[in-house]
Amino acid sequence: MQHGGVALKRWTAASLAAVLLMTALGASVEAKSDDTKISPPLLAAMRANPQLDFAVIVRATGGNRDKTRESALAAAAVVKTKGRLGHGLSIIGSVSARLRWSQVQALSHDKDVAYISRDDVVLAKFDPVETATLVTTPGVREIGAPDAWTRYGVTGKGIGVAILDSGIAPHPDLAGRIVASVDLTSGLPGEPLVAPADPGGHGTHVAGLVAGDGTASAGMYTGVAPGANLVDVRVIGSGGATTISTLVRGMQWVLAHRATYNIRVANLSAGAPVATSYKTDPLAAAVEVLILAGVTVVVSAGNNGPGNSTITTPGSDPYVVTVGAIDDNATPSLDDDSSASWSSRGPTYIDATAKPDLVAPGRKMVSLRSPGSTLDLELPDRQVAGLDAAAPAYFRLSGSSMAAPVVTGVVALMLERNPGLTPAQVKHRLKTTATPLAYGTPTSTGSGLVNAVAAVGSGDAAADTASNGFSDGLADEMYPYIYGQPIQWRDPNFNGGVDTNGTAWSQVTWSTVVWDEVTWQNITWEAFSWSGVTWEDITWEDITWETASQNVNGLSGPLAVPLD
Repeated sequence: MQHGGVALKRWTAASLAAVLLMTALGASVEAKSDDTKISPPLLAAMRANPQLDFAVIVRATGGNRDKTRESALAAAAVVKTKGRLGHGLSIIGSVSARLRWSQVQALSHDKDVAYISRDDVVLAKFDPVETATLVTTPGVREIGAPDAWTRYGVTGKGIGVAILDSGIAPHPDLAGRIVASVDLTSGLPGEPLVAPADPGGHGTHVAGLVAGDGTASAGMYTGVAPGANLVDVRVIGSGGATTISTLVRGMQWVLAHRATYNIRVANLSAGAPVATSYKTDPLAAAVEVLILAGVTVVVSAGNNGPGNSTITTPGSDPYVVTVGAIDDNATPSLDDDSSASWSSRGPTYIDATAKPDLVAPGRKMVSLRSPGSTLDLELPDRQVAGLDAAAPAYFRLSGSSMAAPVVTGVVALMLERNPGLTPAQVKHRLKTTATPLAYGTPTSTGSGLVNAVAAVGSGDAAADTASNGFSDGLADEMYPYIYGQPIQWRDPNFNGGVDTNGTAWSQVTWSTVVWDEVTWQNITWEAFSWSGVTWEDITWEDITWETASQNVNGLSGPLAVPLD
């Protein structure tokens, strides 16, 4: 990845420091482990460093309607190994924890444990280009957003957009439209809604590209959906780093509060290197739950180009909308555009999924400034004046982090005009209406440049489908809610035309179905009805294991873990 300035180095250093702070503990390497239940990156890291403890995510064996109980089962399994519990992650039937190798070995043989993966550090994708002269931001005009406002009378009004990032600072361009804020980075118990703030500076910039209304610049620097409401979900620290479990907790919060704030789209301009198949990736399971619950998830592709297979997770999940970046050359004309060299390319590593889905302007984008934030202090030359030259209200950044919120804004416009659209329909319309590009390839620019006018005006009722199926974690959790519905298969010849018991797919019934990975891969998940699922009841609870009583070694059973 290319980095721009001292700030990026410090954010990277902060992430490295988080890894180096792991406590060294003794561990035995004599016992054998069930390697099929441990993610390969975690397995390799622990075998190479058996004396260290690692941040992990432990997923319970699925199949329960009570997802709080599943989290508790995973927690109890960790307690039995005397590991240190973190947070309950019931959206994926899991908990976070810190464990050493001997404890992971023991967990791998626990019948209540389905999978153990590394709770990796995740970095916000910041500006990868070197400093440059101040420029205007024509990207919003290039994709046709103003034309969509006037032609269809939509600005995203009433649509809730969750920004999972470093926070959103108060700004005149967002006045009255930050409808909720929560901080999940502090680790305090029962975290309440908090006043909007962004000590990092990244989230405010992202929010402005989605929904800034140009108040402080007389309309010059306006976001794509200037009427949308914003929900500030702070999951990234002021140093630019977070963890997978914190991102999962942020998605849990969005899931639980989506009806309250009409959250229809979530933007995640962050990612981690792909280290395992999306099928065993906790982030993939979490984004898929959100998508099935009606929330379109838009994710940045990453800034690790120009090499192939550099898309980051969860952008590697086939169901999210993954956005790469182009360079609009500071003009609204398509004729002088080019691919941004640093924008991550597909296909995805390990699964070879076609990504990115489409692209948007992402270089030298002017959006909202968070005064006194990390980026603001380290890169003062990126400040851009609005109406008041003495107090610059805007900031210039580049990256796929900036391209993703451009598409998120288009989704808000689409949903205001057609509120009944599902995430799969939204994704289909974005891809099929994108403007074809004369440069780039499908692995760098996907379906083309997002086209706001065409996407908002589309009447196509088709839905985007992924041929490689949902993740194992999602499939494991959803079984109780689809039982009894008609079973449809993607390919009657899959696995030689039979399931793992040798039964022809056409002869499989709910009484004979073998609920394993082979079956998950061949199920047409889109055919099931999800409208009857009460998501809040099955995937959200308010467990903060780190702040609950830690005197748990003598508990009599898994449900005795304290929940307050």
